[in-house]
Amino acid sequence: MPHNSTKIGKLKQWQFLKSAFWLGCSAFGGPQMHLPLFNKRLVEDKNFLSKEDLIDINAFCSILPGPSTTQTITAIGFKLGGPGLAFMTLLAWVLPGAFIMTLFTLSPTFLGKGHLRFLESMVAAFLCYAVYSMFRMIRKDNINYLIFLLAGSAGFIFRNPLIFPFGVILGGIISSNFGNRQFTPNPQPFGKIRWANLSLLLLIFLLIGGLGMVLSANEDTLGLSKPIILFENTYRMGALSFGGGNILSAMAMEHYVYHKPYMSMDQLNTGLGLIQGMPGPNFNLAVYLNGMAMRSSGFGFDGQLLGCGIGLVGIFLPGILLVFFAFPLWNRLQTYPIIKRSLDGIFAASVGFILSAALIINQHFWGQISHIKTDASEIGIFIMAAALIFSQKISPPIIVLGTVIAGVIWTINGW
Repeated sequence: MPHNSTKIGKLKQWQFLKSAFWLGCSAFGGPQMHLPLFNKRLVEDKNFLSKEDLIDINAFCSILPGPSTTQTITAIGFKLGGPGLAFMTLLAWVLPGAFIMTLFTLSPTFLGKGHLRFLESMVAAFLCYAVYSMFRMIRKDNINYLIFLLAGSAGFIFRNPLIFPFGVILGGIISSNFGNRQFTPNPQPFGKIRWANLSLLLLIFLLIGGLGMVLSANEDTLGLSKPIILFENTYRMGALSFGGGNILSAMAMEHYVYHKPYMSMDQLNTGLGLIQGMPGPNFNLAVYLNGMAMRSSGFGFDGQLLGCGIGLVGIFLPGILLVFFAFPLWNRLQTYPIIKRSLDGIFAASVGFILSAALIINQHFWGQISHIKTDASEIGIFIMAAALIFSQKISPPIIVLGTVIAGVIWTINGW
């Protein structure tokens, strides 16, 4: 299949959906690991698109609020088969992890904090590999390497959610003016802009937001007020979260622990630990948040299941509506040289923020290692996980499962 073709045949679309589902079942490690896995499965193994196309689409999604890797694989589906394939791709990618997260949410005592004790060691190792693998995907240019280092340093030093959107925009501006990418512009006219999906996004935001504000002040007025309030909270987080799962975690702490105490900090930490062991997008954390919020509000099994569904729909809907609106527009915009060159800087900045996440997680992990002898287990898991990941001989799901099993054995034996 030539890489510049717009659509692929029905058989190829089915093969792409199977690949998206396989990724949804096996792409562990969060957004930092997703793009290398997309590159291996969709580019190197299956040849659905070129590496350059993958990087450009990811750069485009990095400037949108919402789950960037989910938007990336959805946009790839849009490119290869239009809106229908894009929607099916979204389901194939999101549902496996959401289903597993729902099971854990409805049975939250299945794994305790002790069973998840080694997940931070594993995540620290995954992030080290993610920086290494994604750095190699940056287009070779001193400007891009400089953007990477500046973004990584800024993210590590300031640790402010606003640094991500400003960083990727600034990276795009720098590379658009000083980058070295050459290409032939598309002479086709720009065409008509379709505003329907953006209008729907804003309409839902305003209607649900207004209704949520009214019901928040009168939560006992209607029996349905709690689900609507939770949907409004989740939709707002999905519409305003730049920077991926780490930003969502911070917003979840504010909305579900402090502002409205739907859960304790320990319960939130359990959810954060679980999501590190889940395949697919980290935004599936919203499934756990809303299921637990319904539980704390006195709802039974059906209500908690409804809460999980609210989390799934509310968190992904705004980002996907943005993709359906913006991707056709982006396909035309990127034919302009200044826009095309900006993609290299946007991607370099995004990888830089993965570097900052790796530095922060590893700083926290190694900062807790107070004594080599007493914390030898955590160090051992880190070294073993890093060795397996870098060797590429053991798949990520096996590494995650082995880490959880190690934590369970450790806790059962009281070591």
